[in-house]
Amino acid sequence: MKIDFASCIVTGGSYMRARVESAMTNYDEASAPYFQLILSKRKEAFCDSACGFLLLDGLLQKNKIDRSDIVITVDKRNRPHISAEYLDFSVSHSEGCALCALALGNGAEDVTIGCDVQRMRDYSREKMAELSHAFMNERELAQFERDNFNSDDFFTAWTHRESYVKRAGADIFEALRNADLDGELFIDGVIYACGEKYRYSINRPQLSAEEIAEIEEKNENTCY
Repeated sequence: MKIDFASCIVTGGSYMRARVESAMTNYDEASAPYFQLILSKRKEAFCDSACGFLLLDGLLQKNKIDRSDIVITVDKRNRPHISAEYLDFSVSHSEGCALCALALGNGAEDVTIGCDVQRMRDYSREKMAELSHAFMNERELAQFERDNFNSDDFFTAWTHRESYVKRAGADIFEALRNADLDGELFIDGVIYACGEKYRYSINRPQLSAEEIAEIEEKNENTCY
């Protein structure tokens, strides 16, 4: 399996609509409801969705995926989904930043993926303590307090939760605190842009037997 992702600063302007309208012609006609949903949005909502789609479009091209075979649908919550069994993607936005993650498999493996990005706001210790009770479990809260309410830990825990819930397809507000992250795999990082700092997490499927064997082989051949 391959995980690829890209981010951008969310921008607006009439050219964004033109870029979406141009790119959408490369997709199967069954994707029309998805594009209609994007184009029907206004102001910030349109810019967020347009940037998310254009990031996806760029990743598909980068990975040489034939977009004419791709159907993007939306569910009852207006969440987008891709038709191909060997592909999955997730999009997230936060106060001027957009992130898109793409998973590519062989058609037989789990490729479900979820991503989240959050601008690292300058929360006070008291505010982080208050918010942490909304999504951390007792074990995590105890560790967070022992680490003196570190903001990097706070936003990492936050993005881990949201990316996991998005991958599971659950309702975020109902499932954040109940999410069991033991054994989950995440790709974490920080984006610096326009004077802002954003933390992101990508929740990916468990490693396949082939990936585990490859890692073990590399470890056996490593000299210390």
